[in-house]
Amino acid sequence: MNMTVTNLSRRRFLQASGVLVVGAAVPGCSTGPMPSRNATLTPNVFLSMAGDGTVTVTASRSEMGQGIRTALAQIVADELDADWSRVTVAQAVGDPVYGDQNTDGSQSIRFLFDVLRNAGASAREMLRTAAANEWGVPMAEVEAVDHTVRHAPSGRSAPYGDLVGAASELPVPENPALKSRDAYRYIGKHRVHVDADDVADGKATFGADLTLPNMAHAVIVRPPSLGSQVASFEPPADEPGLIAVETLPGVSGIGAMFNPLGGVAVVADRTWTAIRIANALDVQWTEGPNAAFDSAEFTAQLREAVQAGGERLYDAGDVDAALAGEGTEIEALYETPFLSHAPMEPPVALANVADGRCEVWAPVQDPQSTRALVAGWLGTDAANVTINVTLLGGAFGRKSKPDFVLEAVELSKRLQRPIRVTWTREDDIGHDFFHAASAQYHRAKLDADGNPAAWLQRTAFPSILTTFDGAAEQPADWELEMGFSNLPYQIANQRYEYAGVQPGVRMGWLRSVCNIFHSFSANIFIDELAAAAGRDPIDYRLDLLGPSGVLTVPGMQPPEGHGLDLARLRHVIERARAISDWDAAREAGRGVGFAVHHSFRSYVATVMEVTAGDSGLSVDKAHVVLDCGTYINPDTCMAQMEGAVVFGLSLALHGEITMSNGRVDQDNFDGYPVLRMSESPEIVVELVPSDALPAGVGEPGVPPIAPALVNAVFAATGVRHRSLPVRV
Repeated sequence: MNMTVTNLSRRRFLQASGVLVVGAAVPGCSTGPMPSRNATLTPNVFLSMAGDGTVTVTASRSEMGQGIRTALAQIVADELDADWSRVTVAQAVGDPVYGDQNTDGSQSIRFLFDVLRNAGASAREMLRTAAANEWGVPMAEVEAVDHTVRHAPSGRSAPYGDLVGAASELPVPENPALKSRDAYRYIGKHRVHVDADDVADGKATFGADLTLPNMAHAVIVRPPSLGSQVASFEPPADEPGLIAVETLPGVSGIGAMFNPLGGVAVVADRTWTAIRIANALDVQWTEGPNAAFDSAEFTAQLREAVQAGGERLYDAGDVDAALAGEGTEIEALYETPFLSHAPMEPPVALANVADGRCEVWAPVQDPQSTRALVAGWLGTDAANVTINVTLLGGAFGRKSKPDFVLEAVELSKRLQRPIRVTWTREDDIGHDFFHAASAQYHRAKLDADGNPAAWLQRTAFPSILTTFDGAAEQPADWELEMGFSNLPYQIANQRYEYAGVQPGVRMGWLRSVCNIFHSFSANIFIDELAAAAGRDPIDYRLDLLGPSGVLTVPGMQPPEGHGLDLARLRHVIERARAISDWDAAREAGRGVGFAVHHSFRSYVATVMEVTAGDSGLSVDKAHVVLDCGTYINPDTCMAQMEGAVVFGLSLALHGEITMSNGRVDQDNFDGYPVLRMSESPEIVVELVPSDALPAGVGEPGVPPIAPALVNAVFAATGVRHRSLPVRV
């Protein structure tokens, strides 16, 4: 198998000759017929075929190790009935012609599945038509199979490449026939990632791998707290390699969107020279509006807000009367801290501003918004800006916020040469768009049978909206929809309330977003209810769930066809119980814990098995069942669940960002660790076959991990943890 990965700019695309180009309609865009092989189509294209039969699939989403470029190619190649060894993948630049390019929210396959199937099917039908016309036979008698069009009655056949010229003269079908599910060759089948070999042998291109002639390297000393500005600094002594020292204006506080934080930029001939000089700078800062921000005090604010009540999202029955009635009352407060993305590759960007144009090479998740922001920063038309997307060495949401790109653009504009800005790990952790700290309050009254007669839940956290509007405070509907408004256990007397608290740091979405803390509290609280009722935690959940149907929820509504299906939720619960041998007796000090969550339109149930003893806590085994609807590459889905276990346990056992006097206390992996290999459990994943609509895979595995761990620790020790990280 010989897979080639290239970057496809519009200029290079339009310079290509002798190719069949097929447009796939993107919502909001349209393509017209292509009367000849030399005709130019609007470049909302995902597929091209050269005269030698080589197929190029243009990936409009960013690759960060999740295998999206491979999956997109699988979809196109399947409908095209292409020979996989003749398929190459090109990376799209940021351009609205591709539709939504934001690789975020686990939505790539959900948004592009039908678009790309149509792209592949259109090309297949054009090739069939070309062959039928050339042979003078009915279209119904020719078939496209494995990169060849065949006419069984006459025995004639032609490779795809031989038909490119004639096919390119034909109009693009608007509604080509799509394959039946049983005819899939690549969809739902294992394929090695197209980037795997290049990553393994060091040939893959990440953000820090690119160089340009006359390029300089910049490292920036950023303000200690959000909104602080440079007051003064002693310029460094002139030394070999130092090119320039530039003062960058900063933001005023929250609500600055993705604008750079400002500071002092050291520009040198090498990154290490810039780092060394930057570390030696003594910069004096203005106090700024958030210089006194303290995460412990902020946690106290959240705790007070969540216990005081808030805005009502849902109110059924008479919760107050039911809580005042007879029965056993259970009340609990859950807390989670600020978190950092900490991708393995810190932010980095290379920019070249020259001759009225700007070209950027960077690991960004949303090249279109990056392009628009760069154009706005420079006061130019977006047509003068090109955003080239490199491979992303991890992201988790951080690289959809391109402040680091704007830093490189500003310095390149000033110095009139290509500039690469490199963030150190200390920069990355200390100046992140942080995942929100939260407080969750649950209170319930159990009746004589141990079932909840009333259930009150409250959530309080700083909204991501504060990044875009400094006056914003209350959570957005879409934040509440992440595991709060769609609690699957609905009873007669139930109320959901929420409150927002303004932060003193930048807020951003991190892998799984608000599902992390909403799943944490809901899954532990229902275990607490089961324990009070003297019932098995899984049985208790199943008894409270309806047997089937789609959950009716308040607030933001799910996309059509993606409502919470109770039968599918029950199924992953039951499968997790089976594969984990849940009901087996376990020796003292060993325990199993369960959690289930619906997020990003997928269903994930998790069982964690732990051992607790004098030497501490050992996480021995993780069982994960995923129902993501129609999936493309099963190995990728399983790998994402394995990664979710490691990511989720890193947050559960080690993840905590604290702030004192506006500054982040942690600055590297010694203070903000990720899970060590020795801490990782054995991981077993079961993927549910399904013909349901495609749903998310990259994020939904994370939310059940921490609560399943906490519930397992309780089963092993009798100690209930209600805050993260877990201290044992």
